Amino acid sequence: MDEHLIEFSEALRTVAKALRRAAEGKASAQAEAAEWKRRYELERTRNIQMERKARMAEQFSAEKNGDIDCERVKNSDNQSMLQNESNEYSETGCMKHGIWSHEVLRDRESDSNSNADRNKIMRKASFKLSWWCNGENGDQHKHDIVSFERGNITTAERSSKQISLKWESDPQTVLILTKPNSVSVRILCVQMVRWLRERKKLNVYVEPRVKVELVAESSNFSYVQTWKDDSEISHLHMKVDLVITLGGDGTVLWAASMFKGPVPPIVPFSLGSLGFMTPFHSEHFKDCLDSVLRGPISITLRHRLLCRVVRDAAKNEYETEEPFLVLNEVTIDRGISSYLTNLECYCDNSFVTCVQGDGLILSTTSGSTAYSLAAGGSMVHPQVPGILFTPICPHSLSFRPLILPEHVTVRIMVPFNSRSPAWASFDGKDRKLLAAGDALLCSMAPWPVPTACQVDSTNDFLRSIHDGLHWNLRKTQSFDGPRDRDL
Repeated sequence: MDEHLIEFSEALRTVAKALRRAAEGKASAQAEAAEWKRRYELERTRNIQMERKARMAEQFSAEKNGDIDCERVKNSDNQSMLQNESNEYSETGCMKHGIWSHEVLRDRESDSNSNADRNKIMRKASFKLSWWCNGENGDQHKHDIVSFERGNITTAERSSKQISLKWESDPQTVLILTKPNSVSVRILCVQMVRWLRERKKLNVYVEPRVKVELVAESSNFSYVQTWKDDSEISHLHMKVDLVITLGGDGTVLWAASMFKGPVPPIVPFSLGSLGFMTPFHSEHFKDCLDSVLRGPISITLRHRLLCRVVRDAAKNEYETEEPFLVLNEVTIDRGISSYLTNLECYCDNSFVTCVQGDGLILSTTSGSTAYSLAAGGSMVHPQVPGILFTPICPHSLSFRPLILPEHVTVRIMVPFNSRSPAWASFDGKDRKLLAAGDALLCSMAPWPVPTACQVDSTNDFLRSIHDGLHWNLRKTQSFDGPRDRDL
């Protein structure tokens, strides 16, 4: 029996190696095909340009010798250009969505031999831009991304601006979430609830635990509302206009996890340790909330990852368990096993690499200053849309972190030849076992978390890494000492 098991395990290893070679071969073939296609397009463009130059040279030579009429040359040239344009349209006009650009540029150049000005007609190449997502067109946001006037592509104006939120109607309901087991937070919560109700006439929601504490403090807090079970939490986004958090970054993570869809704007007050996402100070909460409720305010749209576990027994990738939304990161590690983690990674069905080490971190840009930073990842501005691909103690010195674009889907699979299963955790909670054949799919969620800024997104981010991490803090070099001699 043991001999049969050994033979079976060896066969599984052979199959796994063959599958890996096939994936690597497929990726290599795709890259080679793309390179040949690029070469073909370059050669085709070069030939077209040479033909046009030769035709124009013949026409100018004929004009100089007086063999043909100049006006007839221009007409024939225009006709040929129109014919080429119609041919190009017929070749690529089958796409339904995109951006077309045509422009005719006229330039006057002097002929060195005759010292006479001649008109040259140069047509700018037409093109079409299309936004694709998993093989489908997604053109609804193209005008917010690039400008495409007169055949020139430039970034859109909005890409260089901060995001501002302006209330179209006055907020009516506020949800307050607090860090538990903190006396200072409890005292501030009592003051804030009373001020919001008496001065601002707002409806106040709190967690059931907090309402019990408030009612025990005074029976006058009976107007405070809460929910009875988890089913009511899923409807909070339809009732709440604003969320206030009293705590640290963990409280902001908890607030984001309560909303499985759209998230109301969050005003985070710093009562924790570091506070990368909590720019407001509790001592001035009345002035801060006055400014927020009056508007407009700068906000940071913090992207979240949508994570789904696909078991080996699933019939397709849509047969998944309940998805997870993470604001910081999803971590795949080896758990209590003493063996290296073995993970196969794919990006939109293209093979990326095989991770062998302690694990892998897939992080948002908001989570770039958390676990990913400790594992050697880069700090990234939270407004930058992307997925950080950071290995944990890889068994290879050349395995460096990556930053992938926001539109990709990352697939992490435990191969059948792995010596042990892997464990996935989502923002440090809800650990899931990934056995051989199981996979984890991660993509950008459509519901970001809007957090209010004290100044603006960039100022708050830079201040957080200066104050929280003491980034690049050193004693300034003394001005007296050896200097370069004046030249």
